Amino acid sequence: MSDSLQPNGVLKGVKVLDFSEYIAGPLAGEMLADFGADVIKVEPPLGDFWRHTAPVAPAESRGFIGVNKGKRSISLDLKHPGARDVLHRAVKASDVMLANYRPGVAARLGADYASLSAINPRLIYCENTAFGSKGPYRDRAGFDLVSQAMTGIMSFEGAGGVPHPIITTSPTDLSAGMFMAYSVAAALYQRELTGKGQYIETSLFGAGIFVQYRPMFAIERFDEKPRTQMLADIAQARSEGKRPDEVTAERRSRGDVLRRGNPYYKIFETQDGYIALACLNNRLRRAAVRVLGVEDPRVEGDEFNMDQLSPEETMLIGELIAAIFSGKTTDEWVEAFDAAGVPCGAVRMTAELFDDPHVKAEGFLQEFEHPVLGKVIQANSPVRMSGGETGTRRPSPALGQHTREFLAELGYSPAEVTALEEAKVVRSWAG
Repeated sequence: MSDSLQPNGVLKGVKVLDFSEYIAGPLAGEMLADFGADVIKVEPPLGDFWRHTAPVAPAESRGFIGVNKGKRSISLDLKHPGARDVLHRAVKASDVMLANYRPGVAARLGADYASLSAINPRLIYCENTAFGSKGPYRDRAGFDLVSQAMTGIMSFEGAGGVPHPIITTSPTDLSAGMFMAYSVAAALYQRELTGKGQYIETSLFGAGIFVQYRPMFAIERFDEKPRTQMLADIAQARSEGKRPDEVTAERRSRGDVLRRGNPYYKIFETQDGYIALACLNNRLRRAAVRVLGVEDPRVEGDEFNMDQLSPEETMLIGELIAAIFSGKTTDEWVEAFDAAGVPCGAVRMTAELFDDPHVKAEGFLQEFEHPVLGKVIQANSPVRMSGGETGTRRPSPALGQHTREFLAELGYSPAEVTALEEAKVVRSWAG
């Protein structure tokens, strides 16, 4: 492995075997690579399935490239009996393994924690599943969309009608991947104290619940009664052959009014575009109304009480503020709010960010020479550390690009590597 491509980060020297596919596990591996770990993407003969979703070249897709930079790739057929020796040698030489097999698959492949920790007791084995391993959903398959649906994210975001998923990003995938990365870092610290590895488990379902810090929170003296009534309404709807949202619309609309009727945390149309205004306390709201030139008694004290005005008065203030915003350009409003210390921002198209001076100054985008696609630009790690580099110099790998290199590091001779290739135990990149 070329040291020039490995960042001098706080995890330099840590070796990670990334057997995961799609988004959550690969993101965890990418984040560990951003901190200097040597991450080996271990793929089946056809590669991570994510490579083949909307490909831009054979076995290369935007989705795959986006969560696999900084890694080396080997292709290993774990179903082949000859793969067992390669797997065991790799595990003995590694610190961490990432996986996201469906229940039972890892054991059939001999790649489960019990089998591999017997070979390397210092191994940290981090596994992500759809639902976890204990509950009644444990054997079910699932992706981010299913987790958004089953954890209530979709329902909470919807404003009536068909529930709306978050599609710009994958909230349960990405949060689960982040949980994997930071739990691995914590386990590495623990191993320094004890000398022992451990098993770590995360799930998309658990991540989807955790990130809903507001909806998945109840003050029982306030919330138990309305929740019980909501459940009764849902049960009644289903008994009558109706959709639950048909009978819960009134209760939900009250929450929507409170969430969407706040004119100080909202998107507004300007003369030439849109602006986001984000005031989360009355000090900022008072500054905002001075810029806007409106009066609102709700911002005078410490508490912003939506019930202080009637629904009609609330609507009128909202309409007035919207009309005022339409009288100036976005840049004019940003300049005025910035001068007053009010959080705001223009609604941008992502294409604009590639040339944004702040993005360039902070190094939030990074350029790579991809082995198949040539020049690519993608998001860099947003973390900066005084104790080590962050962000990798290596693009996402081609399938099997580093098979021969990694096998040589494990002690295989060129002739042995050739034999493994001919037996189709491993696959090397022909590029």
